[in-house]
This record gives sequence, structure tokens and C-alpha cells, in this order.
Amino acid sequence: MNLGKEKIIPILAMAVLIIGIISTIYVYANENSEELTGIYIIINGNQYSFNELNEKFQNITIETDDGEKIGIPLEKIIPFSGIDCPSCNKYTLIASDPYQQTVLWKDVKTGVLTYDTKYNLRVYFPNLAHTFWVYNLKEIEVNKF
Repeated sequence: MNLGKEKIIPILAMAVLIIGIISTIYVYANENSEELTGIYIIINGNQYSFNELNEKFQNITIETDDGEKIGIPLEKIIPFSGIDCPSCNKYTLIASDPYQQTVLWKDVKTGVLTYDTKYNLRVYFPNLAHTFWVYNLKEIEVNKF
């Protein structure tokens, strides 16, 4: 009887490992191929899909105190949204919860817009405190000085 258990337990353990490996591969494959068509942001009253912005503008890498961040340069997105004088405005970054932060054009010029599954849309600014790195970003409101 013990001999049967000694054979069955390793076989069951290997089956569990194989199922775990296959599940992990499946999850990562779907995550990497995820379509971002349902991810939108409102900028200056206009709605843009993250895919649209990502296809239109080349990603850049910025260095922050939290490491390198790769994203779409905000200094390209703002004029694209119809702002004629970007330096004449301040920009309020509004999250899907009530959290928001306001930044100036000099800050926007250094920032990037990113997407990941943990933070959804997020902005990073290498020259500002982490409190300005708004995540679950839904809107960039443009306000004249």
C-alpha cells in the first residue's frame, strides 16, 4: 500500500506544477496582448484613447528617483489636444477618485503618461514629489492663469 502512495504523490505533484506553469503562461500571454481600446483620458474637454495617443507619439524614457519610467511625453499630448499656448495654463490632473493635483507647464514638459494594470493611467514627473504622480488618471483639466 505504501508503494502505491509513493508513486501517486510525485505524479500528483508534477500534475499540479504543470497546471501552475500553464496557468502562469496563459495569464502573462493575455496580459501582454491586452487591448487598451477601453482606456480613455479627457484632455481639455476632448476624449482620447490611450491607444490613439500611444500610436501618435513615440514613448520616451525619463529618470525618476524611483527608477526609469517609459511613457508618452505630456509636452506632445497637450498641444495635440488643441491648446495653443501651453505655457499660459495650469493643468489639473484628476484621478477617478476625488484625488487631484495641479501642475505648471514647466512640469508638464518633463512628465510622461503611462499605462499599467496596477495603476491604470498614471503620470510621472521627475522633478516633482510622488504626490503629483497621479494614478487612475481620468482627466487633465486646462485652466488659464
